[in-house]
Amino acid sequence: MELHQPAGFWRRLGAILVDAGVGATIGFFIGPIFDDETLSRIAIWLYVMAYYILVPVYWNGYTVGKRVTGVRIVRVDGEKLGFKNTILRMPVTQILYTISFLTLYLVTIFMIIFREDKRAIHDFVAGTYVTTEKP
Repeated sequence: MELHQPAGFWRRLGAILVDAGVGATIGFFIGPIFDDETLSRIAIWLYVMAYYILVPVYWNGYTVGKRVTGVRIVRVDGEKLGFKNTILRMPVTQILYTISFLTLYLVTIFMIIFREDKRAIHDFVAGTYVTTEKP
């Protein structure tokens, strides 16, 4: 298996920061719609999950942050990115990161920095990697 032009730590971090800005901006507008704080948090969480699951599938592996930084998510086997990949990549691995008390986040950072293929834990779980190669 040969991975083409894997994206490094700084570009991936840049994409995360841009996406966080997008999420915060949308959350700023979604939150006040609900009178109940719990409902507001649930709505924002649902938006974030939908963003990370749907946008990459329909936008050829890109999110806004990934498009801005010139990286995208692709499947290791070269097939089209699907919902299964993005569901495993985001909500499922976020649960793993949370129950590990964020220890796996640190492992992921080191994996992206030091592994030649730059794959993180969520990439292995989802069968994906992040590349700088254009579609």
